[in-house]
Amino acid sequence: MFFILLLCFIVCLVFLRDYSRKRGHRWEKLSEFPGDTPIPIFGNGLQLGFDADQSTHKLLAMWERYGKQNFRLSLGSEDWILLTDPDDIATILNHPTEISKPLERNMAMKPFFGNSVSTSEGDRWKSTRKLMAPSFNFNTLEGRVDDVNKYCDRLFEIFDTYDGKGHVELYRYLRPFMYDILCMSLMGVETNMLADCDHPYLMAGSKVIRIITHNYFSYWRNVRFLFNVTPQYREMMDTIKTIKQNSTNLISERRKILNSKIEKTLANNKNIDIDMKKIIESTLNNSGCLLDKFIFSKSPNGEPTSDDVINEEITLLCFTGHYTTTATISHTLYCLAKYPEIQNRVLEEQKSIFNNNFHTNPTTQELNQMKYLEAVIKESIRVIPTVTKIGRQLQNDLTFKDGRVAAAGCSVLVFYDAAFKNPKVFPEPEKFNPERFLDSMHTFAFVPFSAGPRNCIGFRFAWVAMKATISNILKRYEVMLGDAGTEPQFVSRLVTESTNGIHIKLKKRNL
Repeated sequence: MFFILLLCFIVCLVFLRDYSRKRGHRWEKLSEFPGDTPIPIFGNGLQLGFDADQSTHKLLAMWERYGKQNFRLSLGSEDWILLTDPDDIATILNHPTEISKPLERNMAMKPFFGNSVSTSEGDRWKSTRKLMAPSFNFNTLEGRVDDVNKYCDRLFEIFDTYDGKGHVELYRYLRPFMYDILCMSLMGVETNMLADCDHPYLMAGSKVIRIITHNYFSYWRNVRFLFNVTPQYREMMDTIKTIKQNSTNLISERRKILNSKIEKTLANNKNIDIDMKKIIESTLNNSGCLLDKFIFSKSPNGEPTSDDVINEEITLLCFTGHYTTTATISHTLYCLAKYPEIQNRVLEEQKSIFNNNFHTNPTTQELNQMKYLEAVIKESIRVIPTVTKIGRQLQNDLTFKDGRVAAAGCSVLVFYDAAFKNPKVFPEPEKFNPERFLDSMHTFAFVPFSAGPRNCIGFRFAWVAMKATISNILKRYEVMLGDAGTEPQFVSRLVTESTNGIHIKLKKRNL
């Protein structure tokens, strides 16, 4: 009898809380957006189901059902407003103070990347962004192109073995390729992951996005006492250990290189009074090596930044930097293989830029001339969004252009999958049409690297890496679709990826 009464009491509390919530300011403002009525405890969570890989497809179906416009969704006690209109996207991304990332997203990310620049706020975020900015400015780009060209030669030694022989799986080789470029360019450490495609870091890295996405959408994982005894938790902790150990190794290796340089400088200037501090400061100011800046940085109390803090930032940069860029390059090459007439147009542009001398490596000046290739990459991102959604957790009410208000406490998400299919912005969105990006459009119709104060700080590096890599590949090979049965099986996780990889055929050009 006691348990029945207790159960009745709990049920009454749940319905009372739900009744109170739906009479509050937040629900009043939320109800101005289309969406289904949430049920107590679960909200609209049951509509998404329990398969995290299918969540984006179900969100897209909701968007279409609501008239292809902004809509709302409640997951438990959390409320989302999903944006697909460029004016509203501009409102949130341009906002000077609403820069906090969504709670659910941070909870999913922090076990892997801690309080890094992606999740941090306040002084930690500001100081880290300021520290990182010089390593991604225009002055560093030429050196980045040189690094890409250097590692393309190594990549082609592998790709040449596939010339006219079956198909190559792009993720397998482009992930270590991009990782090697990033480590050389930003960490000052030469790695050779491309020679060890089954390296534990790469094997662990392939699990990260899947686990984070499941943490984000599998709501039971937030019940820690339950999640912590599952095999999924053990897999997550093993994965985290592997990627963090890799960052520890990078930091240790770079410290050895720096100490060797310092010792050599002192040995060569034994009879000269030199200010080592000034030499280091001068080197940091003129170098694009981001890891050096972290190693020599100071915490607010004046002490050297701890290795734990550096590790968080390096783990984030190494993973996101190589993983997202690899996805975009791979997906663009797949689209070029799928649409050979567009590949031919890219090739014609390459011929005009290089005067048919395809043995020449691109420079930043030549990359800037590749307008059609850039349009193709953008259209590939539009059709296969690399990042599926980004968001902000509102601290205050936010008013959109049409007068509707997103209430404080809501998560406002830029829903790229739907925004890039919005027929009002992209006519005939089902067509692969790079020319649409050669015309003017709303500034916030296409912002895959975000925008405003919390944009992706490495977007220039990413564009250099993507354009230079694809340019070098297309000058050397014709890319074609893989055999039947190798078609990509895309799933929209936090990063869109194919569960069976990206398979294409390569044929060396006779140029």
